[in-house]
Amino acid sequence: MSPATPDQTPLLLGLDLRDRLVTLVGGGAVTARRARMLLAAGARLRVVSPVLHPELAELAAGQSVDWLARRYRGAADLAGCWLVHTATGDPEADAQVARDAEAARLFCVQAGRAEEGSARVPA
Repeated sequence: MSPATPDQTPLLLGLDLRDRLVTLVGGGAVTARRARMLLAAGARLRVVSPVLHPELAELAAGQSVDWLARRYRGAADLAGCWLVHTATGDPEADAQVARDAEAARLFCVQAGRAEEGSARVPA
C-alpha cells in the first residue's frame, strides 16, 4: 500500500471489537498501552513476542490474552484476527507484519510508522 498523500485524510471509523481477536506483535510498553485500550473495547488478544513488558505480562496472566512467547513467524500468526497491531521496535519486522496483514486484507496499525499502516489509533 502506498502512503497517503497530504491531500488524503484517513477515514475516522469506530470498530466494534467485542469478542473479536486482535493480534499484537511486540511485547513492549507501547503494546501494553494498546492492549489495555483493546481489552477495554472487549477485544480478545493474541500477543506474539519472546518477552513481555511487566504491565503486559500482568494483563496476559489475568485477562483474555493468548501469549505466543516467540518472534513473529509470518502470516499464520495473523490467522483468525480482525485487526493487527505491530510495535516490535524493528522497522523491518513491523513492515513484514504490515505486508502480511495487507495480503490477508487485515487492517494494521504500525506504532513506529503510523503513516505506513492501514489503520491508526490515538497516540
